[in-house]
Amino acid sequence: MLDYDGTLTPIVPDPTQAFLPEKGLELLRKLCRHPQIYVAIVSGRSVPQLRYFLHALAGEDITWCGLHGGEIYLPQSDQFLRQPQREQLQVQLQPLREQVLGQLTAENLLDLGVFIEDKTDSLAVHYRQAQVPIKHRLIELMYCLFASDIPLTAPFKLQPGKEVLEILPHTFDKGNCVAFLWNLWQVQQGCYIGDDVTDEAAFAVVNARGGLSIAVGKTPGTTQAQYICSEVADVYEVLVALGS
Repeated sequence: MLDYDGTLTPIVPDPTQAFLPEKGLELLRKLCRHPQIYVAIVSGRSVPQLRYFLHALAGEDITWCGLHGGEIYLPQSDQFLRQPQREQLQVQLQPLREQVLGQLTAENLLDLGVFIEDKTDSLAVHYRQAQVPIKHRLIELMYCLFASDIPLTAPFKLQPGKEVLEILPHTFDKGNCVAFLWNLWQVQQGCYIGDDVTDEAAFAVVNARGGLSIAVGKTPGTTQAQYICSEVADVYEVLVALGS
């Protein structure tokens, strides 16, 4: 089970250009064809986004988990699983979406390196290309909104990531997703590799089940993962070892 951005492909300034290098595609292709290995991508991106970036793997046996587990596509049964009450959550998100857009527009942050990625079921506010004072102001605004307007924000959580703040339903959680896949596959052993704060819940589940957890780009003591890879190139070495 693998995160995408920062794990299989390096973080890039423009998230719309996060295509997987050919070496990564080939490694995933080999793992998918291994008779004793299940492969899943578990990402904050939507399933359609993931399949677009990895279109070269169309037809391979990959389980696609988008929106931190909020949606899962199972190729084995051609099923698209989504969280219950999805339509209700979308309705509840709309006024919050408008509030966020209004506040960022009022302070001109959308002209200063901040942009909103609307995933229909969630929102991602990216600030990688903003200057440091703008980043600080954005973070302050978002946390103040969640602290001050409880009725508006109650169904959702504000999830920090690498140069991004995500507004997600509470049920969208990589730990829950990993537990679901583990039970679905009925495996005795599993591995999860990720690089971000959102992957910590997945590490916890894998650790509790006696699996292998690997963080990318972390330092000892800052993650629940058992092992650390310095960069994406090291992840590829791990995948080679797993496939052998």
